[in-house]
Amino acid sequence: MLVATKAGRLVLAENASGKNGYFCPGCGEPVILRKGQHKIAHFAHRPGSKCQLSEGETAEHLLGKRQLFQWYQQQGRHVELEVYLPRVNQRPDLLLVDGKKKVAIEFQCSPLSLQRLLERNTGYRRCGMQFHWLLGAPYQGRHLRSAKIAQFTQEVAGRPGLLFWDTRVGRLVVKRDLARCSFIRQPGLGPRATIKYQMRRLNALQYGSGHSLPVQQLVGELAAYRPLAACPLVCHDVMPSWPTLDEPVILWRMRVIRALVKRPLFCYWPVDVWQEWVAEVASNHWLGYGCIDATIMHQQAITALTADLLSYQYLLACPGGYLLFRYPRWFDSVQEKMNLLNRGGFSQANALK
Repeated sequence: MLVATKAGRLVLAENASGKNGYFCPGCGEPVILRKGQHKIAHFAHRPGSKCQLSEGETAEHLLGKRQLFQWYQQQGRHVELEVYLPRVNQRPDLLLVDGKKKVAIEFQCSPLSLQRLLERNTGYRRCGMQFHWLLGAPYQGRHLRSAKIAQFTQEVAGRPGLLFWDTRVGRLVVKRDLARCSFIRQPGLGPRATIKYQMRRLNALQYGSGHSLPVQQLVGELAAYRPLAACPLVCHDVMPSWPTLDEPVILWRMRVIRALVKRPLFCYWPVDVWQEWVAEVASNHWLGYGCIDATIMHQQAITALTADLLSYQYLLACPGGYLLFRYPRWFDSVQEKMNLLNRGGFSQANALK
């Protein structure tokens, strides 16, 4: 940690001298000043400390906290380091204060479970605080799994995004380009090319080897009709979406379609009942969010699917709800579907033939 108390006053490690006489602001235990030519000045608990706030901090974490402290000061913000919150026994890396508004800033460089993140954020909410999580090097420069993206997703200028702090240059980095279509890492293929690529991946998923048992079970469950690649066009997610599921959106859509065709034609759902019904189809596959309301994010996937079902006229919008007007069509063969696409048949009208 970068702050300790001495004689009842807070002292920054970089301004401190002498190893002894310093105490943890949280637990009150003695701490040792560690300072050197090749070491960032900081305080550390003695071995065997029982302080719940005591944790091994990497050099990057210490450097990042110091950089962020200076960065906020340069912007004229009132910022404090490692303020102990006795009500919840937590100590954010930094605390921004703007009148009565307080924002906890966490610089995360080590692994953190979703459950622990939720507990920390619950504590900040109990203190009436907002919070932001900035991710360090272990989360940068590599492909983040969907679950980890969801865990740290925050609202940035009205859109979902991830916040990173790059200690190499002392800069805040905002990533809002993590929306993807199923199986596709780079957006911009276009609807028809996206569908063709997803069809190839579905074939590989269904007929390839080396897949894990859960994948094999999933494929066997969904392929009860015909080849997966012959699924209705409405199953394809051709518009990039933020990660909300622990499986590709196209497979989730197949689940919904399979459940939909078991309902009688002209079945009616009030809007809220429809949304609950669709959400239940993926009840075990929704990703957990740690920093924003998960139901809002899940709703985006449901809204996108509902819009496509309406566009293809499988559902009809009625006062206060939706009516099942026709069943989505599973193609007789993959070739039939490919021929339709090659003829330029990516329209709702052709899909209904």
